[in-house]
Amino acid sequence: MSPVKSLFVVNPVSDFGRTLEIWKEARLVLPSLGLEFTEFITSGSGQATAVTRQAIADGVCQIVAVGGDGTLNEVVNGYLNTDGKPVKPGARLGLLPSGTGSDFKKTIGIKNARAALDSLASDNTTYLDAGRADYTTAEGKGRSRFFINLVSIGLGGDVSGFVNAWRAHLPKWIGGKARFSLAAIRALGRYRNAEVDLVLDSARDLRSHSVGNSDLDNGRRLRVSSNLIVVGNGRFAGGGMLLAPDACPDDGFLDLVTTDGASRLDVIRELPRIRRGGYIKNPKVSARRVRGVTIVGDRALPLDIDGESEGWTPVTLTVVPSAVRFAL
Repeated sequence: MSPVKSLFVVNPVSDFGRTLEIWKEARLVLPSLGLEFTEFITSGSGQATAVTRQAIADGVCQIVAVGGDGTLNEVVNGYLNTDGKPVKPGARLGLLPSGTGSDFKKTIGIKNARAALDSLASDNTTYLDAGRADYTTAEGKGRSRFFINLVSIGLGGDVSGFVNAWRAHLPKWIGGKARFSLAAIRALGRYRNAEVDLVLDSARDLRSHSVGNSDLDNGRRLRVSSNLIVVGNGRFAGGGMLLAPDACPDDGFLDLVTTDGASRLDVIRELPRIRRGGYIKNPKVSARRVRGVTIVGDRALPLDIDGESEGWTPVTLTVVPSAVRFAL
């Protein structure tokens, strides 16, 4: 078998520099696995997207994100064109996970760096869904980007905002889970529900329906009083919190989890179950499978898109089925 031509896109500041150390160790192993590779060390936001798109256009057949969910998100946005199609059919993505959260690896079952490298050297490929977020900037302008893991609206957006703002200020020995926990405590201090309207595209209540297109309810409208809404392609976010426990990244749907009338005290009481996914059993929580959802609040709610603080409602989130050819 001829060597696999690969580009490793490395975020050197991910996980406070530990990602770069992981990469230095990994690159020593790659020749023995039959991988012909080059590397690109990013130096700023957006570079991973641009270098991924150029590499694919130049004929590189495998692009590997070395870092966390934010790095993978940028690579995905370089892999897909504005229509949600691969820039070049046949190219595939991979992941050598690290980072503050690095939650998507849990959904797709990457257990460690060696397992990731073995998958990159194999012919094993799967097709994963992505999502498209059409959202609002702080200046009130419309913007779009793709996501592969999860979008959290309201409380999750606030948590992400604090985590990102603290990157340069908290000492490095405070790890990812601790940072997310501290940010959640801070965000809960300003927790306040908004009146939120949701328009669902092809929705099914996960508690009462079996899988099947005949069960889909199109154009359904909901109004909830909420500051905690999750739309998941992957299951985990926030450093291992099981926010969308039934999400499956290759089923052609997104999982929508909404709260209605949940107070700050309700959320605090549910924190242990949120980490395990059991919070969706609370009567104030609903879980549905959708192909898309538009979310509009009586005030703008912040968004967390794949672990990054990114924009505000109004937002429309749409599944892009089988969008990403992935090494697994």
